[in-house]
Amino acid sequence: MKKFKRSSGILVQNKNKILLCKRAPKENFEKKWSIPMGGIEGSETPIEAAYREFYEETNLKIEEPIDLIGFLNKVSKDQQTKTGIVYVYFYETDDDNFLPDLKNAKDGHEHTECKYFSKDQNPLDQNNKDLISIIKKLK
Repeated sequence: MKKFKRSSGILVQNKNKILLCKRAPKENFEKKWSIPMGGIEGSETPIEAAYREFYEETNLKIEEPIDLIGFLNKVSKDQQTKTGIVYVYFYETDDDNFLPDLKNAKDGHEHTECKYFSKDQNPLDQNNKDLISIIKKLK
């Protein structure tokens, strides 16, 4: 039996657009768009993991408070079994220079690109219903 995985990520909104990153080939969810996220390690809290993973994957440091806004269910390939959960935190900025630097990020290789998208016209896979639902609730 596989272990139930707990992960954390940060959904960034900048001037009514959301930041999404495209997963690299051979990574989990390869070639799919999502938020920067990763596994909770050791005694880390979900919020500590969210800050760490976001920095490791984007080379952007968030030092302001972030809020828990929802959860994503991780499911098996056949969509039948819940295999984990992702804590989704929210950060809002109006800084036009708040752009990921994948080239200099420790784990930037996990993504091929990151971009801001309008909330209504984003490239999310329709199987990502939990994240789509969270985004629709943003102001």
